[in-house]
Amino acid sequence: MRVTDVGLVHGDGGGGAEELLAGLGERPRRIPHRYGYDATGSQLFEEISRLPAYYPPRAERRLLSAHAGEIALLCDAGELVDLGAGSAQKSELLLEAMAGRGALAGYTGIDVSAEPMRTAARRIADRFPGARVTAVHGDFATALPWLPADGPGRLMAMLGSTFGCLTRPERTHFLRDLRASCRPRDHVLLCADLYRPVDTVREAYRAGLDGGRPVRRMFALNTLTHLNREYGADFDLAAFVPDVVYDVPRRQVRGEIRSTRRQRVALPGLGTVLDFAEGETFFHDVLHKFDLTELLAELDACGFRCRKHWVEPEFQYAALLLG
Repeated sequence: MRVTDVGLVHGDGGGGAEELLAGLGERPRRIPHRYGYDATGSQLFEEISRLPAYYPPRAERRLLSAHAGEIALLCDAGELVDLGAGSAQKSELLLEAMAGRGALAGYTGIDVSAEPMRTAARRIADRFPGARVTAVHGDFATALPWLPADGPGRLMAMLGSTFGCLTRPERTHFLRDLRASCRPRDHVLLCADLYRPVDTVREAYRAGLDGGRPVRRMFALNTLTHLNREYGADFDLAAFVPDVVYDVPRRQVRGEIRSTRRQRVALPGLGTVLDFAEGETFFHDVLHKFDLTELLAELDACGFRCRKHWVEPEFQYAALLLG
C-alpha cells in the first residue's frame, strides 16, 4: 500500500490571515468556517453528523447509494478528486461504483484537516489496492492549480455542505477556478441542501446545542480555541454563548456566538484587538440553503452545464452532475 501525502499549507490549516482579518472586520464579524475544522473540530463534526435530527449525511448517503452507479456510468471517470473530503466515508460509494466498472485508477482527497484526511487515504488505499491514492492537506481552492494537467477523466466531487458554506462571491470565484481547472473529459459532482422543509432544517441545526454532550456548542467554541492556539488570542470561552439561527428569507443557517459581557480580545498573531459589546454576536459558520432553480442558474453563469440532477424526496437534498 502506498499513499502520497502532500502538504500544500502550513500554520493555520488552510486559511490565510488576510481572509480572517477581513472577516473580523465585517459587521457582524465573521470567522471563516474553515477555522472550525482542526483535529478536534473535525472529530466533533463527525459526532454532529451522527445526531438523529441531523439529516444531511443520511440524505446524501441515500442519494449516492441509489445513484452512484449511474453517476459513474455518465461521467466515465478514472479518478475521484474529493474537494473537502473530511472522513471520505460517503466518497467510498462513488469509488466502489467506479471500481465496479473497472475504471478506478486514482483517488485524491483534499482537506484542511490533515489527520482525518490521512486516515481516510490509508483506509481507501487498503480497500482499493489498485488505485493511486493521494492525501492533500490544504484548502481545495489552493489545491486546484496543483492538480496534474494530464491523466484519466476525473470526477471532481464536492460532497456534504462545503459548497453552501461559501459566500456568493466565494462560490463564484471557486466555480470559475474549478471550471478553468477541468479538462475536457472531467465532470463535477456537487451536493447541496435545499432550503425546505423549514422545520426539519431548523431542528437539524439546533440539535446538539444542549444536553449531556452538547457537541454543536463544543464545535462552535472550539473555533475560538483554534484562534487562541494559532494566533495567541485570549478568547475567554466562558464569556461566549453559541446559538444557531435559520434565517428563512435569506436561506441561511447561521452559527452565531454571543458575547455575554463587554470585553476586549487580543490576537497578537494578527496584530489586532477586538472590542465586543455585551450581547454582540458574530458568525463562525454561515451555511446557505439553495433553491434548485437559482442554483442551476448560478452554475450556468460560471460555465457549468448540468447533465443530470437527483433530489432525495424526504429531506430535499440534491446532487448535480455537471459537465
